[in-house]
Amino acid sequence: MLIARGVIGGILLFLGRELNFLLAGAMAALIGLRLTPLLPRAWPGWTQTVFVLALAIVAGAIPIIKPRLGYIVSGFLAGGALLVEFYAPGVLSVPLLPFLVGGAIGGLILGIFTEWALIVVSSLVGAYYLTNMFTLSSTAQILVGSGLFIIGALTQLILKRSQGEEEI
Repeated sequence: MLIARGVIGGILLFLGRELNFLLAGAMAALIGLRLTPLLPRAWPGWTQTVFVLALAIVAGAIPIIKPRLGYIVSGFLAGGALLVEFYAPGVLSVPLLPFLVGGAIGGLILGIFTEWALIVVSSLVGAYYLTNMFTLSSTAQILVGSGLFIIGALTQLILKRSQGEEEI
């Protein structure tokens, strides 16, 4: 789980704008992992994997099918996951109120500001998951996370500029 979070964090840090479907799918999968303890215990063990994969595939398909709706879904899932992770870090449950509040804020931000907000949110999520892979003091965690965030956002901005896209 830790390695998967690190790999997803690294990809989102540098390619989050390019891979909006990955942001939505990864956030849905991470939320799904927190929801698996709520599944009935009588079900076979493989149903948890199917549940997480189904959530990730559905959430990842939305940005591919409807890009504008994909921004809102990605924002909702990322905002909800980040606020839940802040409110109850490492707990295998999803507190509903922080998830809904974070999701509403994230969905609104990405729905309004689209690609620019996607650069910021994906860099933030990527930096958060990469920083949490290591045991650091709080000061070092803030410094490393901030540096990763800035490097990731600048990398995505340089990629956006090099592709010659127009300003939004």
